Amino acid sequence: MQQPIYILAACTLFIMSCGRKTVPAKTTTTRITNTPVVRAPENKDLPVTPAPVKEDKEKTGTKNETKEALLPMVVIDGMGNIITPKEKLPEEIAAKADYRILSRAFTPNQRTNLIYRYKIVPPRILFVPDSYVKTTNRGKYVVYRKKFWYWQKEDGLFYLDETYYK
Repeated sequence: MQQPIYILAACTLFIMSCGRKTVPAKTTTTRITNTPVVRAPENKDLPVTPAPVKEDKEKTGTKNETKEALLPMVVIDGMGNIITPKEKLPEEIAAKADYRILSRAFTPNQRTNLIYRYKIVPPRILFVPDSYVKTTNRGKYVVYRKKFWYWQKEDGLFYLDETYYK
């Protein structure tokens, strides 16, 4: 007769132990930070002296033009859209580039793979001036956004490395 009582007690204890919450409750403590109060400056009539401006039109004009010409440009984006027309490319590269062949987009599988792995669809083709190009035994390359490697081909443009989308 005592055996059913032990079984009943064990089952009751088991049910009671399983009914407890095992996840701790979230704490709702707030941090109290003492931030300094910033006050607006008082209105005092202080003399204001402007900073001296150097006016050298010849140097500043050429710097702006050279900076504009030396920036890397996206030629074809990941969707196959032409971003940079041939007129903006240097003549020797524009003569070799055939946009009908180059304007191919990533396949849907390649695009989803890139989005899943890198959270972005990088451009397919770049034009990069020589000042940004790095050289190895394999060839000339450029690193775009610190993660995508582009390699230079015969036409002078830089193509995304195939390891990213295959």
